[in-house]
Amino acid sequence: MTILRHLALRCRDLERSRKFYEDVIGWSFVGFRPRGVALDLSDGVNNITLIQQPPEDCDRPVLEEGREYVHFGVIVDDLDAIWQRLHAWGATLSKENVKERNPIDPTVRPPVSFKVLDPDGNVVDITCNREEWRGVTA
Repeated sequence: MTILRHLALRCRDLERSRKFYEDVIGWSFVGFRPRGVALDLSDGVNNITLIQQPPEDCDRPVLEEGREYVHFGVIVDDLDAIWQRLHAWGATLSKENVKERNPIDPTVRPPVSFKVLDPDGNVVDITCNREEWRGVTA
């Protein structure tokens, strides 16, 4: 069996992305990489590395959801808490319901799941449904 345990994301602003993933998503800071241009976070199971994109390579356009470069999902215990942290952060909410991808009313928390954009425009699916993705045991 092969198990995913690492994800790396390139960032325009390493510290802004760190704050988003720590303060809003809830991952823990593990440490900086040796050369200081990357850092590691963890959800307790997976390693997530944030890599500072060189300024000359940061001209990556944000694409419409459904055509994005990076897309991943997280299962949360408390959808209300993360919804409030996302609003406090000023995050861009993209869609209501990760499967149906309905338009979202940012004033009304969806009952089970929604999509949000990280500081680099990557799509993050957020759900409290532990059976959201087939084959996953949470």
